[in-house]
Amino acid sequence: MFTGADGNARLTATTGLVLLVLLPIEGLTLLSLHSLLSVHMLVGVALIPPVALKLGSTFYRFFRYYTGSASFREKGPPQLLMRILVAPVLVASTIGLFASGVALLLLRHPNSLVYTIHKGSFIIWSGAIGIHTLAYLRHLPKLAVADWMRGKQEEVGRRLRRQAIAASLLAGGGVAVVALPLVAAWHR
Repeated sequence: MFTGADGNARLTATTGLVLLVLLPIEGLTLLSLHSLLSVHMLVGVALIPPVALKLGSTFYRFFRYYTGSASFREKGPPQLLMRILVAPVLVASTIGLFASGVALLLLRHPNSLVYTIHKGSFIIWSGAIGIHTLAYLRHLPKLAVADWMRGKQEEVGRRLRRQAIAASLLAGGGVAVVALPLVAAWHR
């Protein structure tokens, strides 16, 4: 179902695939940040709900595994290196990156400390997300495609996972629309 180990793996993978499409768009804005700063800000805030969904589904797996859920224990723990070294750095740098980005947006003018945190978080995040992506990329197609293929297995869970992905994308669009006046004010 929606919360089972297999469903959770598919939700995490599909969200990861969505982010593999959206994050490079944000990255491309860095090539000409001065002229694409508005796009950078809007895409950045639009990424918050899908990133939160990915963090949530990953945390759910962590929680269910360590609280002894049979289906999650049967799947086994994440790779040791990923679990102990990469995941904590990735989570912390993701939170630092997005929180400092939102803080910069809300401040409406450059703040050197917040900007340094944003830039430093990005550098650390880039390395951690690269390792994370390489570690899980081979599993991504099979898991992500499973919920989009026709079949009778887990119809309700599949529908809920698709709705969760769609809701995160719509929420991201909504957040970007709400942020438009802040982005405009930042450029004045």
